[in-house]
Amino acid sequence: MFAKVVELYRELGKPPVENASFLVAGDFPRETLALIEEVDRLPNQYGYFEEKEIVGSHVEVEFRLPESESGRFHATVDEFIKATPSLNFGTLPKQFYICDQDYYSGDAAVTPTVMQALLELCRFVRALTLLAAEYRQGPEISGKNRLFFVLAADGKSPAKTLVITISIEERLLKFSLPHVKLLEVMLSEEMKNEIHTEERRAIMRLAIAETLATVEDQAEMFSYLVSHWREVLSKYHHNVLAFVNQYSFEKVRKEIATAEIDHATKLSGVLGDIAGKLLALPVSFAAIVVLRKASTAEEFWIIFGGLVVVSIIFVGVLLNQWLQVKRLKGSFDIIFGQYDESNFPKKLRIPIRTARKNITRQYSILATTFLVFACLAFAPAIGALYVWITKLPSSLIDACLLFAKGLQQ
Repeated sequence: MFAKVVELYRELGKPPVENASFLVAGDFPRETLALIEEVDRLPNQYGYFEEKEIVGSHVEVEFRLPESESGRFHATVDEFIKATPSLNFGTLPKQFYICDQDYYSGDAAVTPTVMQALLELCRFVRALTLLAAEYRQGPEISGKNRLFFVLAADGKSPAKTLVITISIEERLLKFSLPHVKLLEVMLSEEMKNEIHTEERRAIMRLAIAETLATVEDQAEMFSYLVSHWREVLSKYHHNVLAFVNQYSFEKVRKEIATAEIDHATKLSGVLGDIAGKLLALPVSFAAIVVLRKASTAEEFWIIFGGLVVVSIIFVGVLLNQWLQVKRLKGSFDIIFGQYDESNFPKKLRIPIRTARKNITRQYSILATTFLVFACLAFAPAIGALYVWITKLPSSLIDACLLFAKGLQQ
């Protein structure tokens, strides 16, 4: 219905508005006369004619404009801002008309630049109010939109509460407010369960508090925030990157430490298993002495075969354990192969390099230990063979020597 009043005002040539009424006298087409009659039938809350005289096509009318929630005319944008306290909460009235901009709230085709700036500022206020809701200290009794932000303690000074009283003024419309959508998305319900959403909100609050910390006049805090919004965004992006990188770096550092400890523990476990099994070697060495003292052939060959079997078993155990070490080393290389040192800062490059050196050093020591154990594993069989050779009859030895001499001739 208010749209009909605006339509009539435009049809009558947008006459000057004084004291919430306008006067018109002149000739108008039949369509305008029909619109006058239509508006006259509207409820008085949408305005009414104080005087109306129509003779033929000649019209003389005085119309009292509405001044309620049903609709209101404003001469300028500044007058509209001063007469609309709900703007301080980011809320625009549903029905209004601004004369100097020829802008009606129901117009969808074209929005003047100044109104676009006002609409953007209201979006900003709504998002800012929602962002500061965590620190709101009860309902606002005064009707003013007062936002609370806390500047965290830095070790030198205690935490400080900053109070922003929202007061929209026409002079603020000249400042651009980029990335208001960032605030809206951050505070939307869809982002509520996303990872690090609360952390990002806290970082934004802190960036706002840090920017406003130097403002001494509380009445100027909102205007300072609007004029320095790009500075707030810069602080926010810097702090978010620092937080995300710190989170990622700490995660990678933890993965590196875990992988290093896991592989070191498993390599030590392999060495422990081998050491336990090779404790039987001293017994086999004693069996070599017993072999030399064997009095019968049956006794000799039983002990001889036992020593050879012991060596075969020990060599098989060592081979199996060495293959396990190779698998552990391969898995370590695969895990650490994904960490390219050139892609990480110094504080991560050093742990990666150190972990690789430590595991490689442990692997080298383990390889040397395996070589020594391998020699010891062959010792029982070699000792048994030596005893067998030394116990051969001299005639058989002479025969072997003659046979070898014949082969040479």
